Amino acid sequence: MSEPSIESTDWALDELEAIARAADPQNLFYRRLIEALLPILRADCVLLAIELESKPLVLYSVGKTPDPSSLQAGLIRAFSKPAAEASTNTGSNLSDGWISTRFPKTNQAMPLALLAGFDKQTPAEGLSGAKNLLDAFGEVCEVREVYVENTRAVGLWKKAASRCQDLSNASSHEQLRRGVVEAVRDALQADRASLFHGLAHAREQAHSASMIACSGAASIDPNSSLVRELEQLVEGNLAENQPKLWNATPAQAVVPRYCLLIPWPSGPQTTVHALLVEWSDPQAIIDRVQRASNLFPMLNTAWQNQNRWLHLPASVQEKANRRNASVSRSRVFSKRLVGLGCLASLVALAMIPFPYYIQAEAYLEPIEQRFIHASADSFIQELLVREGQSVRQAEPLVELRSPSLELQIEELAGQLRALGEKNNGLRVAVNQLSPNNADPANQTRLSAELKLIEIQESQALKKQQFLLKQKRELLLESPIQGMVVGGDLKRELSDRPLQRGDVLFRVADLQGPWQLKLFVADRDGGYVEQALKNGPVDIDWGLENSTRQSLQAKLSTMTREVDQRPSLGPCRRATASLDSSQLDQPVIGAVAYARIPCGRRPLWFIWSRPLVEFLQKRFWLTSTPQSKTQPDVSQGNSVP
Repeated sequence: MSEPSIESTDWALDELEAIARAADPQNLFYRRLIEALLPILRADCVLLAIELESKPLVLYSVGKTPDPSSLQAGLIRAFSKPAAEASTNTGSNLSDGWISTRFPKTNQAMPLALLAGFDKQTPAEGLSGAKNLLDAFGEVCEVREVYVENTRAVGLWKKAASRCQDLSNASSHEQLRRGVVEAVRDALQADRASLFHGLAHAREQAHSASMIACSGAASIDPNSSLVRELEQLVEGNLAENQPKLWNATPAQAVVPRYCLLIPWPSGPQTTVHALLVEWSDPQAIIDRVQRASNLFPMLNTAWQNQNRWLHLPASVQEKANRRNASVSRSRVFSKRLVGLGCLASLVALAMIPFPYYIQAEAYLEPIEQRFIHASADSFIQELLVREGQSVRQAEPLVELRSPSLELQIEELAGQLRALGEKNNGLRVAVNQLSPNNADPANQTRLSAELKLIEIQESQALKKQQFLLKQKRELLLESPIQGMVVGGDLKRELSDRPLQRGDVLFRVADLQGPWQLKLFVADRDGGYVEQALKNGPVDIDWGLENSTRQSLQAKLSTMTREVDQRPSLGPCRRATASLDSSQLDQPVIGAVAYARIPCGRRPLWFIWSRPLVEFLQKRFWLTSTPQSKTQPDVSQGNSVP
């Protein structure tokens, strides 16, 4: 057998995959598939088959007509169990000339199969290569079934369940049969659906089939030519008890073209039933037959159950109905009792006090920490530490430079020099005065000026000492022993103008005790405040990056001020002390979540607290205070 063309195979696979991923809207996939497989595989014939009611049914076929016995053997192998299929599809068992692949693997309840028949003289190597190609096309068929099943399943089972319910409510055999054919016609979008029955020994003798129901017709005329023609059409195939799809090609144009005959299992063994479904439109035949394989077991089960019920005597049915009515009433009564008991249990459970907890967001901080502030309006002259550096107490951290302070010191130094020179000149003038000088006014003036200069000089010296102290304070020292905490200090502080009081960084003692800073929502602050009246509260908390580890802390204080947090809304700050030994390596600012016990509350309040508080606020805001009246003496009546 010659090798197939790679280009034609790739082209066919690409075209079929595009149709499959589009959910095959025109129902062209399988017709194109088997038409493409015939030249690619160099086969005598290619078939598409489906297993319907546990029996194989050929849907499409191209090429030569296979021998019936050989075809039956190929179909049996195609729809055998997976274990048997694996053993029969080996290279040593391909001598009968048939290869097959079955799909979809995701829905074993609706199996389809591709079969290819070859001449029995074809070598096993050629059949093995064709089998690999057929499996590749089978994968594309899997894709098609996945996409089509997603669109087919919408509303299908809901409609089938509704139809089965209608069949279960049928009150007569005629209504039951009519419900079956109408359900089949609606589900399969057929032009006509008919139900036939015949005697069980009709498999051996050519008895005529009788139509007992037809869609779209309230009654059946056995003498009608159309009824007789359909009965003759079914008669030869009824004895085989096999599903069959064929093109009737009748002479009369009013009869549909495509016919599907399906055995309809029934309870009694003396009769055999069959369904005949007809279409005039050849499109979507495969999709409709696949729907039939899904829906027929459900419809047939509902039909058999109701058929057996309708064969019972009327007295038995009436007795069963009375019993069912009494059972249903007792069930309703018992359901009400169970419902009342469940309601009472829920009410009792809702009244039981349970521990009430308030959730709060928190973060870790060491207790011993100091923020380093700029002591004056200045610039960074020299940064003596880096982030993460350990420092000792009184160790220099930052040297600042204040141009305005330096200017004031220089001006004051010049002022002191001028005062000193003036003081010296006045002293010389005083010393030159003769003790016998008869001008006491001049002496008094010089003494007063000298005293004033001394006072000014003293004030200038004090101011100079103050300014020099401020200059010394420009060298910022560590107030405690700890570690420098901040970001990239060199990048953030270099060439940055500072104002007095600006925070530069902080020094924290990471080896000392730690505390937990909590943000309690303002709406929960009252519950926490009430719990703190009895002293510190033991709380549970855990880090956000390690929620499995539950830790303990002791909540001691909560501020009365309310801060507006961007992510949390109005909150009140609270502080809790904790044992640092619980944490291996505490991290400053690590996010945590705390649970604060706030006594016990009924379970109904815990479940419905937002609603309860909303109603309380609603009625409180809308209530109007009672107006007080005061007497009006002039008018003799009361004025509100």
